[in-house]
Amino acid sequence: MGEIHRKSPHKELSAIARPSKEIAYLLASEEGRTTASVGRWGFEIPTGKLIYNARQETTMSKGMFSGCFQNARCIVPAHSFFEWDKEQRCFSFSQKEAGLLYFAALYRRQGEDSEIVILTTHSRGEIEAVHHRMPLILDESKLRPWLFDTSASMLLLSQGSVSLKKEIIET
Repeated sequence: MGEIHRKSPHKELSAIARPSKEIAYLLASEEGRTTASVGRWGFEIPTGKLIYNARQETTMSKGMFSGCFQNARCIVPAHSFFEWDKEQRCFSFSQKEAGLLYFAALYRRQGEDSEIVILTTHSRGEIEAVHHRMPLILDESKLRPWLFDTSASMLLLSQGSVSLKKEIIET
């Protein structure tokens, strides 16, 4: 977050990310390093609608995402994420041990701004009972391959298993 504050001292990021709001993300720099930036969560389409998630199983076949997959992969770090079940109960999911989650994502430039979509996959583990989709979560050892190696990234689309802690959020 320090890099984001240095680059954009006027940016105030919410502790809870929401579609259409600005979020922090990691990307590959032109110099071959990992760098941080801020962009809006969601690709705006011509109708004005926001697409904020992309299914990992169709990423390569959908024109809106396939070019981004080849040239603009990124990572969205988060402490947790939320899902709601059929009874509208809210659950928080986080690492079982302290630490960040890393969501596989794509970005695109829109003028001076960036837009981000988070890749989702079929739910596994603790999430299955709550929701049928979940973010595609990258293991920390897979962050550089996701950003810098397209062939490795294609393999990572079918992975992303992680053990999570589930907590109900009282509203």
